[in-house]
Amino acid sequence: MTQASNKETIVRQRYAAGAKERADKLCCPVNYESAYLNVIPREVIERDYGCGDPSHNLREGETVLDLGSGTGKICFIAAQIVGPNGKVIGVDMTDEMLEVARRNAPIVAERLGYANVEFRKGRIQDLALDLELLERQLKSNPITDAASFLAADELAEELRIKHPLIASDSIDVVVSNCVLNLVEPKSKRQLFDEIFRVLKKGGRAVISDIVSDEEVPEEMQNDPELWSGCISGALTEEGFIAAFENVGFY
Repeated sequence: MTQASNKETIVRQRYAAGAKERADKLCCPVNYESAYLNVIPREVIERDYGCGDPSHNLREGETVLDLGSGTGKICFIAAQIVGPNGKVIGVDMTDEMLEVARRNAPIVAERLGYANVEFRKGRIQDLALDLELLERQLKSNPITDAASFLAADELAEELRIKHPLIASDSIDVVVSNCVLNLVEPKSKRQLFDEIFRVLKKGGRAVISDIVSDEEVPEEMQNDPELWSGCISGALTEEGFIAAFENVGFY
């Protein structure tokens, strides 16, 4: 297993556990407007692991994409702000988190009187690949040898082109709450490229995340507990801003 895939596996495992039982050491919760929380089931609120509130910068009627949406709290808050004419899409790679979010979406929709939220399975650094669509295809064509492995790789690329999880130029606002730091270093450039790709011209990125006042030592980056706990994957504030500027944000 490569170091990158190991980090991703550790993150998935830790958040899968956090979807089943409240984990107190994942990020740092903040206070949200109580009016928005009133329509959200307690299960969602108790298993939220954010570090801020990016929902303040949303507007009525917008299409919002939440990266690393978890159990869906920010999505359900955003749904109330953008209203019935807006749309909210949550993307997460962890089945257990998606299960909680999807189970509670109809409850929120009934309380609001409209349904404008959906949750999709994907990696936030690869927003073109629909993982559930890929999984369905692989059930019919499982990987058994080198040839089928290469065929699966070609299939994934075809799905990115023909059936993207998130289409280019389709989103008004990308939000994320304490998740970008969890993407391993070699994929962070791709992550910011993807944010830029999916946004409409003039779109916005509203991100709440952990930053460090100095470069994180490699030894700390290789600590699975620190990495999955939203600590050692943090960029510096200058590096965070530069990462956006380098892909075209201004």
